[in-house]
Amino acid sequence: MSIFTPEVNIMIKEARTEDAAKLIEYTKIVGAQTDNLSFGKEGAGDTHEVEEFIKRINSDPKSVMYFAWKNDDIVGSANISGMKRRMSHRANFAISVAKSEWGSGIGSALLEKCISFAKDNEIEIINLDTRSDNIRAISLYKKFGFVKIGRMPAFSKINGEYIDADLMYLDLREKSNNRRKIEAFERLETIRRENKEEVNFNREREEAIDEKHKIQP
Repeated sequence: MSIFTPEVNIMIKEARTEDAAKLIEYTKIVGAQTDNLSFGKEGAGDTHEVEEFIKRINSDPKSVMYFAWKNDDIVGSANISGMKRRMSHRANFAISVAKSEWGSGIGSALLEKCISFAKDNEIEIINLDTRSDNIRAISLYKKFGFVKIGRMPAFSKINGEYIDADLMYLDLREKSNNRRKIEAFERLETIRRENKEEVNFNREREEAIDEKHKIQP
């Protein structure tokens, strides 16, 4: 898959073990650019750890890792990690993009590739977690149909500060299932507000009538 713009050509490819050195270099860069990831400027591990991680991903039919390449460098990464046995219908999702490429469409392209992989490999639920204040990422996930299902306090700890995380999921079992749920919820909220306003109006009317009777001779 490619992303073409007048200035740049981004290629998205599946990860290979020989990409380990490039991935380590990339994770050190993005880890130093943002506190939204599970690692910092130290990166995601040494060569052996990263090679073994890629091997595990590639050996699992329900897992995949994609890299976005620009001029022979990784500028984005995303992976689907499938689960086992009674949770084999589920998978976890993770993504990162170099700060220089924020807003370029790489995040959307990587997420689209991962969702397509999930659909093709009988994955029904995709789970993810993200910092509760990471508005950019949350907006991206919502655009693709992810729904917030909870919040975990003190999910991570950075320089002594506890960071909360939003827990989100994408239900692929039925087309547009999440959108219908959201629309149904919004309808219920509208009805609730309207009913509340009507109740409040009736209460005010009754109170006014009572007050009128009190002041009558």
